[in-house]
Formats: sequence, C-alpha cells, structure tokens
Amino acid sequence: MKLLDIPNLKFLKVGVDSDPLNNNNLEYLEKQNAIAALIVNHAGDKVLFVNQYRPGVHNYIYEVPAGLIDEGEEPIHALEREVREETGYRREDYDIIYDSNTGFLVSPGYTTEKIFIYIIKLKSDDIVPLELDLDETENLYTRWIDIRDAGKLTLDMKTIFSLHIYANIIR
Repeated sequence: MKLLDIPNLKFLKVGVDSDPLNNNNLEYLEKQNAIAALIVNHAGDKVLFVNQYRPGVHNYIYEVPAGLIDEGEEPIHALEREVREETGYRREDYDIIYDSNTGFLVSPGYTTEKIFIYIIKLKSDDIVPLELDLDETENLYTRWIDIRDAGKLTLDMKTIFSLHIYANIIR
C-alpha cells in the first residue's frame, strides 16, 4: 500500500494497493471514519434532519446529522460532539436505542471509511436544544420531519439506511 501526498486535499488521502492475485494497482481513498445519528422525537413520529450543501451532488440535501471521527476519538464521543454541534442536543437529552458497534463499510472498493450508525430518541419532546455550535465551514439548519415523509426527502444512503434500521426496531 502506498499513500500519495496531494497537498490540496484536506480530508482525503489517495492510496494505491496491489491485488494479491494479479498484482494490478488498485486506487482507493484513505478516509477518516464517521458517525451518523438518526434523531427521533420522544413520541417516535418525527426525525430531525439537517439541510446543508453537499459538493458531491452540487446541491443542498436533507440528511441525518453526521461527522468525522477525530484521530484517537471513540465513535460514541464523536456522536455526542456532532449531535451537540449540529442540533444543540446534549447527551443527557436522549437515549441511544441503536448502536452499530463496529461500523459499516461505506464503499470498500473505493475507501477505507467506516460509518458508525446510531439511533437516538429524545427523552422528552419538551427539550429545547442549545444554540448550534457549527464548524467554520458548516452552514446548515435543522428541521423536524414526519417519519412517514422522511424517506421521500433524501437520496442519502446513511439516512435511508438509518430509517430502515429504525423501522425494523419499532416493528
């Protein structure tokens, strides 16, 4: 495996590996792992999405709050940090009802990234979140969506996958 240093890239490192059977070069991205959090209100009938610009689709999209796991950080701590930053909810405001534990491979033929999926449920629908604490490059807003409409508002894989996990939990 060889990682290439491309100075203009902040979050991605391009790598080249060799197929052990035929020695062909295979390119991939060495990328930080991430978390994603489906936030469900206490009544269980709404989910909280963020809306932000995504350069890969050249548009604003609705998706679950998510973010990168810092080097040396545990996924659960990244969850707490990202939920607080992007939604204003603190750890004491919710219960974790699903934890993927080891994470899921995002696209193993393309990247090393794993995503840790969490589903969290607010302890009360009366909780007022704190002000958002966004990073310098983040520009997003939150919106509560009726759970019956949530899957129609996005094509984001982690969001749709989280919704399916939640649907299986509540069956």
